[in-house]
Amino acid sequence: MFTFTHRNPEMQLDKGHTALVLADIQNEFLSESGSYYPMIEHSLKANNVPDHIEELLRAAKEYGLPVIHSPHYYFPTDRQWVAPGGAISDYLATQISFVGRKDPVDLEGFVGSGADYPERYKKYLQDGKTANTSPHKGASARTNDLIKQLRMRRIEKVIMAGPVGNICLEGHMRDIIEEGMEVAMVRDAIAGGRNEEGDAYLAAMINYRYLANAVWTTQEAVSRMKAVATATTV
Repeated sequence: MFTFTHRNPEMQLDKGHTALVLADIQNEFLSESGSYYPMIEHSLKANNVPDHIEELLRAAKEYGLPVIHSPHYYFPTDRQWVAPGGAISDYLATQISFVGRKDPVDLEGFVGSGADYPERYKKYLQDGKTANTSPHKGASARTNDLIKQLRMRRIEKVIMAGPVGNICLEGHMRDIIEEGMEVAMVRDAIAGGRNEEGDAYLAAMINYRYLANAVWTTQEAVSRMKAVATATTV
């Protein structure tokens, strides 16, 4: 019986052309006060996702890999949307308090809000070196500048993690792969919800096995980051 997992040989990192990409590292998803947090709480805890995300950030900074973060924001003018979208897009477009900001150039009310970054990650995300992209307004990078940020850095290899594995993170992964880059997903730095159809985390992992170039643990990813810091190829 034929069994397909991922490409073999597995993705190899390339010094100078590898980056860590994260999506939705925000209170709404990762803090207990966040509105989305209850939907993924079980998965965050089962995989120790918050700690693993910090491990990835710490390693990327220590070993000199670029970090690019794609946040999810909505502004009051997004209430003007009238075109139909998917279930999530329709819901979020009418619930502007979700990762909501007052205005693209006004940070009033931002600090500590659902749209803000958890305190533990701010020293990594706001160090003046991390590229925090413009917001994605749907589930993918098609509505922001993530791909441009990668291309302008000559990135060809991407390590990815984030709290919403089956929606935004998978959407970003698909966009990056379609742009001709290789992607490794960090399975225990990713979470997913559940509904009456089943487990979204499991669904994401199944799709990653078909689409991504690699599926690693945090330990594996950090080990490879360390190795690539001192070698051309690992």
